[in-house]
Amino acid sequence: MAAAEDEKLTRRAALRVGIVYFCLALVVEATTVPHFSQFFFTVEPRDVVVKKGAKTLLNCSAYHGDMSPAIRWIKDGQNLNLANTNRRTLLENGSLFFEEVLHSKSNTDRGLYQCEASVSGLGTIISRKARIDIAHIAKHFDAEPIAQIVYLHDTAVFSCRINGISRPRVRWFKDRKEVKKSNNIFIYDDGYLEIHPVQFTDFGTYMCEASNADRSRTSRVVSLRQNPKTDEITKGVAPYFIERPKNTKAVVGSTVVLHCGANGHDSQGKRPGIQWLKDGSRIQFKSSKNARIQTVGSLSLRIMMLTKADAGVYTCRAVNLEDSVDSDASLTVLVPPKFEKRPANVFAHTNSDVMFECDVSGHPPPIISWFKNGDVVIPSDYFQITDGKNLKILGLVNSDEGIYQCFGSNELGNVQASAQLVILQPDIPLPTTPSLYPLVHPGAMFTDSKNLPSMPNNLRAVLVSTRFVTLSWQTPDHTGPSGIIAYSVFWRERDSERERVTNTTTTEANIQHLKSDTEYVFHVRAYNRFGPSTKDATLTVTTDQEVHVPSPPVNLRAVPVSPTAIKVTWDAPQHKKGYITHYVLIYYEVGSTNEDEITVQGTGFTLQNLKIFREYSFRVVAHNQNGPGMSTEEFVAQTFSSTPSATPQNFTLEVSSATRIIVRWEPPPLDKQNGIITGYKIRYKKSGTKQGKTVTTDGNRNNYALTDLRKGTEYQVRISALTVNGSGITTPWQSASTYRDNLYEHNVPPAPARLQVKPKANSIVVNWAPPPTDAKILVRGYVLGYGRGIPDVYQTTLDANTHDYTIQNLQPASEYVISIRAFNNAGQGRVKLETVTTSEETTEEPATPMMPPIGLKAIVLSPSTIVLTWADNSLGKSQKINDNRYYTVRYTPLPTNRGRARFVNSTDLNAHVDGLKPNTQYEFVVMVIKGRRESTWSMSVINTTQESAPGSEPRDLTPVPMEKNPLAVTLNWQPPQRPNGLITGYLIFYTTDSKQEDRDWVVEGVVGDHLSTVISDLTPDTTYFFKVQARNRKGYGPMSKTVIYKTPKVTKSASTESSAPGGLSMNVIIIIAAVGVGVTFLIVIVAVIAIILVCRRRDAQRQAALSYKSPNKPVKGIQKDVKPPDLWIHQPNNLELDKMSKSHRSESNMSVATSTMRRSSQGSSDRLDDLPPGMDALDKRRNSFVGESGYPSSGEERYQAPQHRSIIRPKPITIPVDAQPVHREPVATVTALPNGHIMQMIDPRDGLPMRPVYPRTQYNTQYTSTPRVNAGDIPQSSSTKRLHSSDDDEGNCSYGHDVMEDSYTSRIGYVKPQQNLSPYKKPTPPVSSGPIKPRTAVPVVTSKAPDVTLKSGKEDPGLEKSLSTEELTAEMANLEGLMKDLNAITQQEFEC
Repeated sequence: MAAAEDEKLTRRAALRVGIVYFCLALVVEATTVPHFSQFFFTVEPRDVVVKKGAKTLLNCSAYHGDMSPAIRWIKDGQNLNLANTNRRTLLENGSLFFEEVLHSKSNTDRGLYQCEASVSGLGTIISRKARIDIAHIAKHFDAEPIAQIVYLHDTAVFSCRINGISRPRVRWFKDRKEVKKSNNIFIYDDGYLEIHPVQFTDFGTYMCEASNADRSRTSRVVSLRQNPKTDEITKGVAPYFIERPKNTKAVVGSTVVLHCGANGHDSQGKRPGIQWLKDGSRIQFKSSKNARIQTVGSLSLRIMMLTKADAGVYTCRAVNLEDSVDSDASLTVLVPPKFEKRPANVFAHTNSDVMFECDVSGHPPPIISWFKNGDVVIPSDYFQITDGKNLKILGLVNSDEGIYQCFGSNELGNVQASAQLVILQPDIPLPTTPSLYPLVHPGAMFTDSKNLPSMPNNLRAVLVSTRFVTLSWQTPDHTGPSGIIAYSVFWRERDSERERVTNTTTTEANIQHLKSDTEYVFHVRAYNRFGPSTKDATLTVTTDQEVHVPSPPVNLRAVPVSPTAIKVTWDAPQHKKGYITHYVLIYYEVGSTNEDEITVQGTGFTLQNLKIFREYSFRVVAHNQNGPGMSTEEFVAQTFSSTPSATPQNFTLEVSSATRIIVRWEPPPLDKQNGIITGYKIRYKKSGTKQGKTVTTDGNRNNYALTDLRKGTEYQVRISALTVNGSGITTPWQSASTYRDNLYEHNVPPAPARLQVKPKANSIVVNWAPPPTDAKILVRGYVLGYGRGIPDVYQTTLDANTHDYTIQNLQPASEYVISIRAFNNAGQGRVKLETVTTSEETTEEPATPMMPPIGLKAIVLSPSTIVLTWADNSLGKSQKINDNRYYTVRYTPLPTNRGRARFVNSTDLNAHVDGLKPNTQYEFVVMVIKGRRESTWSMSVINTTQESAPGSEPRDLTPVPMEKNPLAVTLNWQPPQRPNGLITGYLIFYTTDSKQEDRDWVVEGVVGDHLSTVISDLTPDTTYFFKVQARNRKGYGPMSKTVIYKTPKVTKSASTESSAPGGLSMNVIIIIAAVGVGVTFLIVIVAVIAIILVCRRRDAQRQAALSYKSPNKPVKGIQKDVKPPDLWIHQPNNLELDKMSKSHRSESNMSVATSTMRRSSQGSSDRLDDLPPGMDALDKRRNSFVGESGYPSSGEERYQAPQHRSIIRPKPITIPVDAQPVHREPVATVTALPNGHIMQMIDPRDGLPMRPVYPRTQYNTQYTSTPRVNAGDIPQSSSTKRLHSSDDDEGNCSYGHDVMEDSYTSRIGYVKPQQNLSPYKKPTPPVSSGPIKPRTAVPVVTSKAPDVTLKSGKEDPGLEKSLSTEELTAEMANLEGLMKDLNAITQQEFEC
């Protein structure tokens, strides 16, 4: 008691100490909570332009709490030395002041400057770059005024452009006087002067002056004169350009002017009109003076407050009655860098991976670079820049802590943003990601190591490639009380401190993105609720070696040189890894299905005979002596446009009135357009005349109305398509005649005959037909209305010649109501309505097939996991991915009707497919996708997952009573829905007490896929509970639902009939058998005693006769040394009667547990392979043997672990027989059938015995006597003992020698009664013997009660010692044989 109290006090003290330490840890943690520091720039420097020798200032200021950061300046990437100079001064706030700006060949302040701020122990940040430029102006003009000769009222345009910093200001002079703005004179900031229309006072000399802070420069002097040739005007002149729009770059938010001017008078003396188109569609101008887009001056195009949507191709079209001309220019909208997503501060543990996300928008797309503490981050295996913008750090170490900055820059400037990385130790939780529940048990800090799991088993590399390794392992031998909840896989390069980690809940891991030909060390650690495993499993793996092939060529460029040619150039690879033998230029037309390639020896090639105005994609692969290397990124270029090579399609003429003809057409075929269709040129004339007129429509139109025609006149019309390069092929002339009569408008027009709408994401195309012509009502135009949900919110008035319209700038996925009505002078006619919903906004990209992956392999790892690997021919021998391609794996269970296909994506040449069904065949295919291109599916591969224990219970368990045997029941069931493998058997559990644990139920085994069995010998009027469990090679599944069956009541007569067909009950049979045995035994004893007395008396007579015989006359028939047939002499020493209490029989060392109930089910098998779930080693203490019969000491226990037994066996008694062999009737003997499956294990490593075979004793008649053993005993061979007479030359009564030649063991039969301990079954009726065969004499053994080995060493007083009928039958058969042996002995004696 004192020791127990001391132990309690010790535990309490330890607990108090643990609580104190825990509280102290909480206090320390509360005072040292990790946090981020505020450290940023409040002011950053900006670009400045300064005159040489002037003063300037670059501002900079940084903030960090109460501490002032240290500031220094960097110029062109080098630290700026501010010592020993008074010209440049660092101010207190960190700004840099220049007293005098220098600019010379040897020393200049011009360059890029950055401000650097540092805080000791925290890190360094650097500002964006600011440029100091020195004001200057170029010596020569880029564009100077050109002399012009024009007609009066024409347009004159002068331009003046010169480079300079800052942008020079241009002034114009006429006749040496500065020109001022007026009604017909327009001066633009970009150096243009427009005069429209030219008046007589505008003729003279012109010049320009450009100036900035540096100096001013003057252009040459040119003249503007009047054209004296007036005869051309009367003939008509087609339009011609005097100023074409030029390609322009402008910053978003600014104002840009696209200048265009044209002259040329048609036959009617009209000047050409100017039309503007954007991307082939005519621009509709608003009449408001404040409109953002409008025409100015000579109808030049001005766009204010530029947006990114304004970028595109603009076409200036000059049109008169003679002809039309087009000129286009591209407008590029520049956007300075702007952060869409800034990097965020991060807490992280060592060995983990972090990702800093950064997204910068702009045009041109900004180049993103990363800095750590002011130093540029160079991409490596552990510092990766993904998607060209995000920074990923793999396998964090403590030295990675610091300030990281993301820079985005393009030609307009640069921006920067910073984030802090704080490295925490593994025992400190991440403040930003609190756990919802503790991963480790709260008492883990004081836990016993016994609660922790052991290390994972059998760690191995299942797959090893150049870039990845697939690991697999098994659960630890000791998982602890809570079980395994997760695994951590650590890996690092040999001799490297940078280690990475990944977590998983499965026993496999696929480690990606490794280096080729590199040795890696892997550690796998298991976790349960109490903590990590006491030891890690370790494995060293070397990845495969890559082929030494070149890296990708660099600086790939493709420039169009004509409508059918593109020049492609590149530079040699940075890593040739040998000598470059040649290059392969691979190209394809975007949208096509085939690739072409050309072998090139140099670093450039011009592709000829390409299609006009088509996009082509190019990539280059370098080859060395080892083969092809890695491919470059794809570069897309487009050939130049040209004039259309086909006429418009479906060209028709429709007469709509006496003065109007409607022309309709469709665009030329797409592959013949050779560019963007900017319009259609319609030429028409009266039949029989040469003089005609020309009209030009927009490129998005497909009809046009020719008006003001003569009544009843035939006209000829033709049409051609236009691109920026000119007019294409014209159609043949078509003829149509106008009506003779006019239409009236005394009534409003009827509703349009037809209204059709075609929705898109942001627009709706509306088409309608004019009202029926039979009404002869004039239509002067149409009113088109539309609105979201209701009509006529917005209205547009269109002329009578328009029958289609595209409504722009609509909302995607919105419902609109469209209305159309015709009108004339009498008013608006009836309306026609249509409701339509715009589509969702999507980006459609043409898909171009690539070559599918090859060499697809499927490797099975577990019942639910398969690893796929493949190769990609387009990657060359290196098989290294350096672009944005990815792979899609499709897998389908077979047959296909078992489930739908599933998909998984991978960015590497392998995929880890999990979540599969056990023992299921799957078909796998893979395809590669790269941007707008994708391949077809690869060739398929098929594999089957491993089996696992059944995943569901047997179904529809149904007990069915048997008609002829009320004490038996037939159980039927259906197989599990998820067998997960081939079903090898079922276990039938039944009991009369449903509250018992499963291990206490009685078990019947069914081998194979049988779906029924019979349970017999049940107790009448008893309720039984049944359930069934399926098993396969991998284990047992869940149990079915319990079903109830109650046996019927059985009357005494019925019970007697069912148990004893002869009319006697089983008890009566047992009593009769016992009496018979007793009587037989007494008869045998009496016979033995009589034989002994007879033999002794005859021996005495022989001795007396020998004493009187004559030496000359021997007695006839008497031999020498004849001895009486003593049944108890001439026995081996180990068979003497005084040693009968000892057992010398060899016994098995293995014990087998059996059921407490006799197994008599029909259709069942006694062979099982392992223990069902739940029957573990904890049950060993509940199972012990009552005796060699294999029955436990209690009706509850059924299972027994292997153990040594010391069994007391009956000592056999042999009776020598001195007689010749005679043919006698056979005797029923007991044969123990060998059972080789009793002691098999579930797994050689488990060491657990399998569920035992249920013992059955079979009785057969055999020629020789065979010893009976208990089911489960393993017979051992014994030495051969031969019995023979003491003297070979005795008289005629000597023992037959050949009779005793049988081995000792073959002449002894062990007959042992078995106990029926089943509380549920009635005694089994005796088993009849088989057919009778002749047999030899059999030695006799005495029966003895069975040996009993109790768990406590004492016999259970409550154990019933009853004999089975089988044992009694065998006993009687052996005694019968003994009697026949005695009769033979007696007969021999009498013959003597």
